[in-house]
Amino acid sequence: MKQLFLASMVAMALAACNGPKPADTDASTAAPAPAPEATVEAGAKDDFPVIVQAAGTEPFWAVRVDGAKLAYSTPETQASPRYFEGARAVLDGLLVVQGGEGADAFRLTLQQAECSDGMSDLKHPFTAEFVLGKDTFKGCARDPSVPVEAP
Repeated sequence: MKQLFLASMVAMALAACNGPKPADTDASTAAPAPAPEATVEAGAKDDFPVIVQAAGTEPFWAVRVDGAKLAYSTPETQASPRYFEGARAVLDGLLVVQGGEGADAFRLTLQQAECSDGMSDLKHPFTAEFVLGKDTFKGCARDPSVPVEAP
C-alpha cells in the first residue's frame, strides 16, 4: 500500500509539473544577491557530485548541474530549458555555481543537509537555493545516479 501511495505521489508531482512559472522580472535591475561573505577555502575539496539534480515546488522548478553548466526548467519549459554556464566553487562548505548578468544572472547554492521536498516525503542529501535574476527558488538536491529510498 505504501509503495502504491509513493508511486501515486511521484505521478502527481510529475503531472503537477504543468503548474505556474515564476513571474518575469525587469532585466535592467535583475541580479542575484551576492553570495554571503564567503571565501574560497584554501585547498577546498569539492566533495559534491559533478552532476546534481535540484528541484522545488510552489512554483515547480528544476536545475540540472553538470560541473559549472546548468539547465533550468519549469513545467512550461521542459522541452526547451534555459542553459547557463558559470563558475563552480566550494565556499564555506557550500557548493556555489554562479555567473551571468542582469536577468540572466544566476546563483545555485547547495548545502549538505537532509531535505524533504514536502510532497513525497523522500529525503534528499542537499538543500538547494537557486537565484535567477530577482527570483529565488528553494528546494532539495541529489546525485541523480544515487536512488532515493522511500520512507
